[in-house]
Amino acid sequence: MKKLRFKNRKGLLYFGIGDKFKSSKLKYTNINKNIIIGKFKSGLLDEELNLNTVNGIPTVVELLQEVMSSKYKVLKHKTMLAYNITCKTKIIPYFKDMRVHEIKPINIKRFQDSIVDMGLQKQTIVLARVLLKEVFALAIINEWIILNPIKMVDMPKIKSTKKKMKPFTLDEIDLILENSKLVLKNFLGISFFSGVRSGELLALKWEDINFETDTITIDKTIAEGTINTPKTASSHRDIEMLPKVKEFFKSQQMVTGLKNTFVFLSRSNNYYSNNSFFYKEYQKVLKLLKIEKRAMHNTRHTFASIMLNNKIDPHWVSNTLGHDNLDITLKVYAHYMPRKDKMSIEFLEKRYKNGTHYT
Repeated sequence: MKKLRFKNRKGLLYFGIGDKFKSSKLKYTNINKNIIIGKFKSGLLDEELNLNTVNGIPTVVELLQEVMSSKYKVLKHKTMLAYNITCKTKIIPYFKDMRVHEIKPINIKRFQDSIVDMGLQKQTIVLARVLLKEVFALAIINEWIILNPIKMVDMPKIKSTKKKMKPFTLDEIDLILENSKLVLKNFLGISFFSGVRSGELLALKWEDINFETDTITIDKTIAEGTINTPKTASSHRDIEMLPKVKEFFKSQQMVTGLKNTFVFLSRSNNYYSNNSFFYKEYQKVLKLLKIEKRAMHNTRHTFASIMLNNKIDPHWVSNTLGHDNLDITLKVYAHYMPRKDKMSIEFLEKRYKNGTHYT
């Protein structure tokens, strides 16, 4: 957006954009300058400054702010963080002061190509396209443009290299727990044998732990210091507390149970805003034991792989993990389920052992 400029000519206030100035027929005072600025922002000076075709049409960034404001009302904190990062690091630096009517499909393509050239993940472009699509949808509603340029440009093809999961073995779990300090040991022990996400575990209060029915109620999570409802509707669940998990909860109860608040409390007796403390300590233990560095989320993968590899009912595993359906669980973990080269179908073999049952 071009900047409004002022000049004092013999005590009179002149205003303009670029090198051409017009007389306001007002005295050169700060009050009168503010009056002119107000008219300029409201578009009342468009005709005088020949801005009829430009001023009044917002920039991409201005409409983006409107889109983001509406998303804040409905999206979870963690999702908004991803959108915010995409806005600040990708969309705003690229489009800067470009107005919505100036954007052509080629601009969108070049924008997407710039992200691909950075070697970033497909998800970054997906998020950017979602936001820009809504930006131009607003522009169409306001009759600033006719066509949405995003719809005219395909999503670029990006080879996604899926990171291979490397679950811990039971021997490695034992080693890690044996070499962890008490609170970290309890945190990792619960994670390894329940499959709960770190944010869900940090949000647990003692009222969510029922030692009589051996169940854990998961109805909240912590992300970047904010307590929210779980990731999805299916993530809101009551899960079975296995004996091994109960052992670690009982141990942690000796640390924070008397305070009757969160299961895990920081030194300031408040909940942890994220898992960074546990992550750092966990990595120290892996380094000490010369075990390959792995993400904290690997504890969840470890739980799923161990259970499925030991023929635990996949439906139970899926419900415990809080997946929307069994298909999600099988898509990620099916290769951990043991397979037989030759299947023995006992009920059929028994029924037809001596020929058909009719004879």
